[in-house]
Amino acid sequence: MKWVTRRGVRLDRSACAWLIKSHIDPRAEIVYVDADEIADLVEAGALPFHNTVSEDANMRERTSFQELLAEYKLDEGNDALALMGEIVRVAETKEPGAIEEGEGLRAIAKGMNSLSHSDSEMVTRMSPVFDAIFAYCSRRVAGNRGWANAEPGWFSSTPSITSTGQ
Repeated sequence: MKWVTRRGVRLDRSACAWLIKSHIDPRAEIVYVDADEIADLVEAGALPFHNTVSEDANMRERTSFQELLAEYKLDEGNDALALMGEIVRVAETKEPGAIEEGEGLRAIAKGMNSLSHSDSEMVTRMSPVFDAIFAYCSRRVAGNRGWANAEPGWFSSTPSITSTGQ
């Protein structure tokens, strides 16, 4: 399926792209276009996400990431995704005193944004970050707050990662 959003991807929309590819539509084609092109693509069958004109998350109760979670009922059966949604929301809204992981995610996203030269590159760079946050959230909701490699049996159950030389 083709999905569409506005150009200029930052934190929330890169999280949405990760969610779509990881949990909603693994074969999704995501396109980034000017706002005035979205309606034609939607009319042709593309599914839109986060197409508000304002990036001001303070104007919304939920982020687009949380809206997708709710729309596809992913937050109902997956506490890790619900927690991740809260982290994304806090990273977007910069709420004082909120979950501390949000500020770290915001800093990482801003850094990735400065390294990226296109929307698709931003999403590609952020995908492993969202994979890691999801893994963290999965462990946290299961009651594991420590380091995974400090747990008994970790070395025998961890898949090996080999260098590709890149």
